[in-house]
Formats: sequence, structure tokens, C-alpha cells
Amino acid sequence: LQEGEPTSARCDDLAALKSKGCPMEDIENPRGSKKVLEDREVTNRKIGAAEKLKPEAITQIQPQKLVLQLRVGEPQTFSLKFKRAEDYPIDLYYLMDLSYSMKDDLENVKSLGTALMLEMEK
Repeated sequence: LQEGEPTSARCDDLAALKSKGCPMEDIENPRGSKKVLEDREVTNRKIGAAEKLKPEAITQIQPQKLVLQLRVGEPQTFSLKFKRAEDYPIDLYYLMDLSYSMKDDLENVKSLGTALMLEMEK
């Protein structure tokens, strides 16, 4: 820092710090990262074999756990695999504004749950 410069001037992008004459070995420039902690394969169940597996032994999403270190302007990507297990229960949640102005929408949502269940049974 130059005399009289605020300490916030220490936080800048790489190009600006270089132009101020900061030595590269003194510049901290952490990058984002991803680390997969749990990555079991999705379960491939065959019809009829479903009774042999306990629900906790079924994997529908992969990876199961990962840690992302994010940095502004730097995207992190990862692959996500999902396979719905046959005859496995599905939880459905609605988040809704229950004020009177949403009364007509509430009726639609109530019927939508039943329609969705019938479609999924097919």
C-alpha cells in the first residue's frame, strides 16, 4: 500500500494488483473448487427384485455429497445423475401464499396433486 491508501485497496483483481507493482509471490488469488465426498452409483433395480432392497440401500441421485468453494465470476460445474427407483415413495411439497388473493390458485394446486399422482402411476 502507498501512504494514505485505505486497506481496502489491497483487495483488487489480479491485473490491478500487478499494475500497482505488487510482487506475484505476495498476491493471494484462490480459485474455486469442487470436491465429491460421496459418489455411489444410482441403483438399477429390476422389477420383482424390488422387495429384496431396503429403502436406505436405494440410491436415486449421484453424487450424494459434494463441497463447492465458490468465487465470484468463476463458475463451477458438476454432473448430476438421477434415476427414479420404481415403487419408491415420492414426497411432494407445496410452498404457497395462502392469502385470499390466491384462493383460486389454491383450488388449482389441490387438484394438481391428484392429477400428478395419477400420471405418475402410469
